[in-house]
Amino acid sequence: MKLLLIGFVALLGFVSCAPDAGRPTLRPVLIKLSEPAKVGETVTLQGRYLGSKDNGAVIFGADTVGNGGATATSADVVSWNASEIQVRVPANAKTGGNFVFVSVGGVLSNGMAYSITR
Repeated sequence: MKLLLIGFVALLGFVSCAPDAGRPTLRPVLIKLSEPAKVGETVTLQGRYLGSKDNGAVIFGADTVGNGGATATSADVVSWNASEIQVRVPANAKTGGNFVFVSVGGVLSNGMAYSITR
């Protein structure tokens, strides 16, 4: 009985260390962005560990650490896979120079400088 109890406690320890299925274990990384675009035009973001449109978000116009900006809606998404996102610049994105981020399960990518043209 004592051995069984020890085995059960050990199993609980392993389960509690398992990764959360809803949260990525790797930080999303942006590598390349397409040329500057206007509001409503499609932008291509390339990277690694970009998740999916079910657990991710693209933020346009954020500051250097990812605050602020306009988040693209699911209607703005043209296509999305773990290494490339095609998304339209949302209507409420500010024009000019700013940063683009991808958030996957609440984990923010590196930011890349990006300019939204008029």
